[in-house]
Amino acid sequence: RFGRASMSSKRSSVLPSEEGSIKSGHKPKSEMEILILYSPDILCDESGQRMWWAFLAASLITFFGGLFIILLWRSLKYVWTVFCQFGNKEAQSIDKHTEGVSSLEDEDEVQDVEVQSDFMTLVKDWAEVMICAQNTTGRMLVVLVFILSIGGLVIYFIDSSDPIESCPDFSTDFTLQVDMVFNIFFLLYFGLRFIAANDKLMFWLEVNSIVDFFTVPPVFVSIYLNRSWLGLRFLRALRLIQMSDILQFLNILHTGSSIKLVNLCSIFISTWLTGAGFIHLVENSGDPWENFENSQSLSYWECVYLLMVTMSTVGYGDIFAQTDLGRIFMVFFILSGLVKQQIL
Repeated sequence: RFGRASMSSKRSSVLPSEEGSIKSGHKPKSEMEILILYSPDILCDESGQRMWWAFLAASLITFFGGLFIILLWRSLKYVWTVFCQFGNKEAQSIDKHTEGVSSLEDEDEVQDVEVQSDFMTLVKDWAEVMICAQNTTGRMLVVLVFILSIGGLVIYFIDSSDPIESCPDFSTDFTLQVDMVFNIFFLLYFGLRFIAANDKLMFWLEVNSIVDFFTVPPVFVSIYLNRSWLGLRFLRALRLIQMSDILQFLNILHTGSSIKLVNLCSIFISTWLTGAGFIHLVENSGDPWENFENSQSLSYWECVYLLMVTMSTVGYGDIFAQTDLGRIFMVFFILSGLVKQQIL
């Protein structure tokens, strides 16, 4: 009787969902798993492993890998130029008969080089026309890129309410799908700018290029890993620096004073929003050397408020940086604000 009673009590404690899983052959969940409800703050990986380093590594590898290729190409081009100059000096010492025999082969090589250079010149000229703001097509493309950058920033504002690292469903998440389309367009525009650039090294180190390095590759990594990292998407706010140029393209700004005013306001707002994004990232993530245990939950707009209070030198103290990275950033942010105030 006692055995039957214990068996009946065990059967009564089994939930209907568990009973169905037992009949279907699946292993029932433990009581702890049943009691813990789903929370978006819980990482989707069973081991609880964070993958932020994969997103950051993709951006760093893209930046430094491209920089290495550009420097290597410049070095090889310089060595080839020196070698050709040395070869031309030796060719001058050859007798006229030998020069006459090899002249036909030299002419064929020169023609091949000219054909290749003409093709590359045509491609470069086409890319320059596409991104040049002096024609209608170029203006439309520049304005479209600016509008899409603002759209990507708005998507970041919407997604900032989610955890820093999560596993959304790309097939149903509309904001992630739109952000993917935007970043594909940014990638194509980056290729046009790279082809049209006369100095590839300076182009690679531009602010707009760095923004693309740290925002576009993580999108493709998120598809591969089936998870999303809010990360450095706040860098899209740096595109606001081009506000005065865009308004001039649209013939909205005409006077020098209005251009200076818009330029000053755009620099202030872009710096403000970018700094708030960094504080939001590090405060909600925590310090890696502290095993992410010193994080605090702050919304993006609370970080915007924190920086405004800091820049205005009011400092209420109701919201403050808790992580080491956040405090270090706030120190340099305050120092840069003091230096800029003294310069102005």
